[in-house]
Amino acid sequence: MLKTFDDVVAFNKANVDAFVQAGTKFATGAEEIAKEVFGYTGKAFEGAVETSKAFTSCKTPVEVAQLNQKLAKDNWDAVVAEGTKLAEMATVVTKSAFEPVQARYKAAFDSFSGK
Repeated sequence: MLKTFDDVVAFNKANVDAFVQAGTKFATGAEEIAKEVFGYTGKAFEGAVETSKAFTSCKTPVEVAQLNQKLAKDNWDAVVAEGTKLAEMATVVTKSAFEPVQARYKAAFDSFSGK
């Protein structure tokens, strides 16, 4: 239990520090996710250029259809893989950002329950 004014001040300072840590972790993680998204976007643009070159080299409608089918599958696989990677990154960022806050909730509970 909080017994003195100094205890209250220290407790509140620790709370503020925890929220600052959480915000910092979240901002850093969001930056990493944004870098990943921009990197993927750049690769996708480069892939679109290569795709247009590949389509211009096709000689028959059958080649166009085969290339289109292959590209559709490859692009779908790439989108699913990137989506999975981003979801995993977001999960890690969220867990990491909330760790300091969870610790403060536990400290508050322990403090008020007399532990």
